[in-house]
Amino acid sequence: MKNAHIVARFDEDLSKIKTRILEMGKLVISQIKDASAALERLDASEVDRLIATDRRINGMNKDIHNRAERLIALRQPVALDLRQAILPINMAGELERIGDHAKSTAKLARKLSDAGAGEQVMRMVQEMSVLLQTMLAQALIAYSHSDIKLAAEVREADKEVDRLNKAVFAAALQAIRQSPAEAEALVRLILLARNFERGGDHVVNMARHVHQIVTGEDLKASS
Repeated sequence: MKNAHIVARFDEDLSKIKTRILEMGKLVISQIKDASAALERLDASEVDRLIATDRRINGMNKDIHNRAERLIALRQPVALDLRQAILPINMAGELERIGDHAKSTAKLARKLSDAGAGEQVMRMVQEMSVLLQTMLAQALIAYSHSDIKLAAEVREADKEVDRLNKAVFAAALQAIRQSPAEAEALVRLILLARNFERGGDHVVNMARHVHQIVTGEDLKASS
C-alpha cells in the first residue's frame, strides 16, 4: 500500500506540473495574439498590460522549476519518470523565451509608424504570428497527449516560419530601395520577423522535448 501511495503522489505531482505548463502555454499564446493585434493597429495602449503579463509568465516559469526540482529531490525518479519530471523545466524555459519575444513585439508597436511601403511586409509578419500560435498550440497538445507524431508535424511546420522570415527580409530590402524615407519602419519589421522566427525555434525545442519524454531520444543531440 505504501508503494502504491508513493506512486499515486508522484503521478499527482506530475499532473500538476503538466497542468501548469499547459496554463503557461495558453497564456503565452494569448500574449502573442495580443501583441500582434497591437502591432497591426499600431496601438501601444496595451503594451504596459502585456509587459505585466510577461511578469506573470516569468513567475509561472519559476513555479514550474521549483515544483519539478522538489519532485525530483523527494521521489528520485528514473528513466521515463525522470524525463517527465525534468524536461518540463526546459519546456517552461522555452515558453518564457517566447513570451519575451511577444513582449518585444508589443514594445515595437510603440515605435512603428504607418509605412505604406511596408504593407506587404506587415502581412507576412502577421502570417508568421498566426503560424507561431498554431505551432505552439499543437506542441502543447502533443505534450498533453504524448503525441510524437504531432510533435514531428510541429517541427516540420517551422520550415514555413523560416521561409517567411527570409521573404520578409527580401521584401523589406526591396521596399527600402523604393522608399528610402520608410527605411526605419521597414528595418523594424525585419526585427519583428526575426522575433517570430526565434519563437518558432523555441516551439521546435518544445516539440523535441515531447519526443524525448516519450521515447528517451534526444533529437537535438542526434541531429
